[in-house]
Amino acid sequence: MGLQSVKMKNDKTYDMAETIQALQAAAAESGRSPLSILSEWWKISKQPGKLSIWEYLQYELYKTDQDLPEKQTYISERLHWPVTDLISDPQWRATTEDKWLSYQILNSLGVNVPETIAVLDTGLRTFGKTEKLSGLDDLKAFLSRQTELPIFAKPNGDLGSYGALLIEGFEGDELIVNGGERMPINELYEKNLSKTTYLFQRQVHNHADIQKLTSHVATLRTVNLVKDDEISTPFVMFKIPVGKNVADNFWRAGNLLAHVDKDTGKICRVVSRNGFETIEHETHPVTGEQLVGFQIPFYEDALALNKMCAQNYAPVRYQSLDIAITANGPLVIEINSGSSFVLPQTATGQGLLNDEMKAFFDKYSVSAA
Repeated sequence: MGLQSVKMKNDKTYDMAETIQALQAAAAESGRSPLSILSEWWKISKQPGKLSIWEYLQYELYKTDQDLPEKQTYISERLHWPVTDLISDPQWRATTEDKWLSYQILNSLGVNVPETIAVLDTGLRTFGKTEKLSGLDDLKAFLSRQTELPIFAKPNGDLGSYGALLIEGFEGDELIVNGGERMPINELYEKNLSKTTYLFQRQVHNHADIQKLTSHVATLRTVNLVKDDEISTPFVMFKIPVGKNVADNFWRAGNLLAHVDKDTGKICRVVSRNGFETIEHETHPVTGEQLVGFQIPFYEDALALNKMCAQNYAPVRYQSLDIAITANGPLVIEINSGSSFVLPQTATGQGLLNDEMKAFFDKYSVSAA
């Protein structure tokens, strides 16, 4: 079975007017005609990676610093879940996507994870020894007795940090979150918190060297391929939240994404994104701290932890970890089924489908040939 025959997941609708505007801007920047750009994209879209015109423009492939064969190694994010599901055992999805369950497994392995102090869930499910909050009154009582703030809250089953909150205070009927924003707790509960299961965790603190770069938790993203005889980690990124962003996901405006040399743990390239523009940074755009060449603390320990977790989650053949680096060493924030194709392609400025990835997809039921 080849990537050409994999049905894409069309989970995003692109705005045609915005795409046309981006095409016109790309033509003006590159000196190429829109027809020339569309012709090249059409050739690339027929390759196994099946890039959309939106993605072609987002990766700035209209530029001439890569030749056509290099551009044809990019793969569409719409193929991520179809490919991940073909390669990995689907019975293991809950062990990564149910975060509370995942933490129980990781705890049993002796892995450092965030301390979950309560779970908000309006259903019948209970959560072992973890305190359960069954409704708004329980939540208010829980928050009223907290003496150690901030508390990090996130949905138990959602991806991408959507809905994440850094709770900094609770006064009257208002929550103070995400850098001082005040939100009525009744309204927040009705519109958001009551709609899904939420975890409430002690805040994780960065290693002092990393704290110079960001006040919120930054994580290493390791991309793992579980082969028959080895664990390979072909890509390592470092995700850095900027400003008031409480999570490091790259979709959040202003956040930085770094390509880390997988052998040394040193940052070798850093980018941010502004619309369709990818911006490279030698230094931090806010603090001025040097980014390129920055050494990730406890890097060898993080790699060892990553390998141990990957082996225990071996049925998830294509997987990733998000690892925070604290004063006491690495701590696993999450283990994921799959890993976004956007991150390594953006961080490295190169397509995902290198020789190793093609061979991996080919052997484990998805041919990239």
